Parts: sequence; structure tokens; C-alpha cells
Amino acid sequence: MQLTLSNLKSSSFYRTLVAQIQTPQLLSNFSITLSSSQSQNKMQMVIYGIGNINSYKPPHLQLSLAILLSRRFISMIEGWIKVFNPIISKVESSLMEALGCMVLTIDEQGRREAERPTLFFMMHCKVELYNNLLEANWRPEWLNRMVVFGNSFERYHSFVSEFKCSIVGKYSGYVLEARRLGLIWFVRISLGLFTTRAGISSI
Repeated sequence: MQLTLSNLKSSSFYRTLVAQIQTPQLLSNFSITLSSSQSQNKMQMVIYGIGNINSYKPPHLQLSLAILLSRRFISMIEGWIKVFNPIISKVESSLMEALGCMVLTIDEQGRREAERPTLFFMMHCKVELYNNLLEANWRPEWLNRMVVFGNSFERYHSFVSEFKCSIVGKYSGYVLEARRLGLIWFVRISLGLFTTRAGISSI
């Protein structure tokens, strides 16, 4: 894991991503999120759907990226990362704890309320998880406390528009509404074996 962290940190991908996050617009979005709470000066980070980090490379890279971002932006993000995935083994749990993560044991199904500023790291999660998160926080004061790294909502919109009877449409009402209202900013992420668009949203 330490080798992955080192290689990723020195990669052009990581340097480009950090530079994108440091643009005035995105830093302003982070500042707005942090200012939504008078008692908290940092965001907590919550990771959903990380996958099996011992068996597959993409989850390994995703966790490494989350850890590096929490370290790089320590002035904005707490170092203690909360992680939930139903298939995390005891070995993986011990490894994550050694890297500064807290493994959540309760399946929240993405319905964690943003009672404080929170960065939700949700790479490659199913649309239902994003929808549950938005539904649980669909009120101005909680939406304003959220930052989401995840899949492009534009892709879900395109998919639903093309396949009218798709099950994606059944479980994406809040996702599509967030996209329609223009609540999402995007940063292109291409990492190793997978490519996605990480939505950075301050709603």
C-alpha cells in the first residue's frame, strides 16, 4: 500500500488533480461548504463502495487517492477517514485502520445526513447510493455541507434519456434533479485501470 501511495503521489495524474482542486472556483466551493458550519473548520471524509482493496487494483488506487487528498488538504479535511463497504475483510479493516481510516460497521445505504461539512468519496458507486445520499440531505442547510467525489450525473441523465424504461431512471430522481438544477461541478479523473468523472459539488 505504501508503494501505491508513493507512486500515485509522484504521478502526473495526481499533480494535475491537485492543481485542478486548487483553482479559485473549486477552492471557493470548499470554503462555502466549510462556512456552512460555525462549529467545524474541517470536513470529515466518508468513503462508500470502495470494494476489495486486496483483490482488485481500482479499489486499491481509490483508497490511496482518498488518503493522499486528505493529507494534501489537511487544512480542510480531517485525517481520520470513515469507510464503509459490505465486503471489507478483517485483514483489509486492519490495514485501513493502520492508514488512518475508521471502518464503519453499519450499512447506512448512503443515507448519512450531513450534519457537519462532509466530503463523500464515492467512486463508481451505483446510482441508488447517490440518490439515497441526496434524498437524505434534500434540504438547503444539509446540501450546503456536502462535497461529493463520484460519477458524472450527466452520464446518468444521458442514459435515462436514451433508455426510457431503464431501472436507472427508477432510482435516480434526486440525482437527475440535482443535475437539472446545476448543483454539480466536475473534475476529470482518469486513474489507472478506470476512468470516471469526479463530481465536486457544493450545493
